[in-house]
Amino acid sequence: MAAEKKTEKKAAAKPAAKKEAAPKAAEKKTAAKPAAKKEAAPKAAAKKEAAPKAAAKPAAKKETKTWHIAFDNDKNKWGIRAEENTKATKFFKTKEEAEAYAKTLKANNEGSRVVFHKKDGKFQKK
Repeated sequence: MAAEKKTEKKAAAKPAAKKEAAPKAAEKKTAAKPAAKKEAAPKAAAKKEAAPKAAAKPAAKKETKTWHIAFDNDKNKWGIRAEENTKATKFFKTKEEAEAYAKTLKANNEGSRVVFHKKDGKFQKK
């Protein structure tokens, strides 16, 4: 029985220590929160000022994508790539297959255009 009383005392002592530490942590959290709220208020005011400026620019140009169909000598296939990309999006065995896929890309991206290349890499007029 003496051993049981000692374990009960130890168990009771540990939660008391945790309870003392908990209010200190709570004080730190409450002290930090008002400062954060004060900083957030000026940011919200800045966002409200910026919103009318964004609405004033409705005449922005729409970005158009240019797709190139060119022959890849290393892979011995026709590839389609966007103008700003270095790697091809997709490869095809024939140029006709590449052109059919380019039509779907053009339909999905409004205002885009397709540039055809000959097998030697020069531009092709179509």
